[in-house]
Amino acid sequence: MKSDIRVCANWETAHDRPVYALDDRCPECGGPTENSAPAPFGPEDPYGEYRRRARRRDSA
Repeated sequence: MKSDIRVCANWETAHDRPVYALDDRCPECGGPTENSAPAPFGPEDPYGEYRRRARRRDSA
């Protein structure tokens, strides 16, 4: 899934907070922007079994 909302790639060094945009350039500093969507879920996730096991252990 690709999001239309993008975030300034240099926000940690150039801004006090994340700056979101719809363009390829940041409206405040003119720097590049990157996709703000989280990485997609993959069924072949090699660590998924360990993550689910840890979640079950924490909730029990």
